[in-house]
Amino acid sequence: MAAFFEGLELVEPGVVPTSDWRPELSTYPGVAIRGHAVCGVGRKP
Repeated sequence: MAAFFEGLELVEPGVVPTSDWRPELSTYPGVAIRGHAVCGVGRKP
């Protein structure tokens, strides 16, 4: 997955499971479901 960002500057936290991108928003009172999706944001240096 990280190869898609070659030549770009990865924004923290990098390439991680989608639930790790904004953990402070994970206040849903239900059961947390961790899927098999990852995400990342890259920007041109």
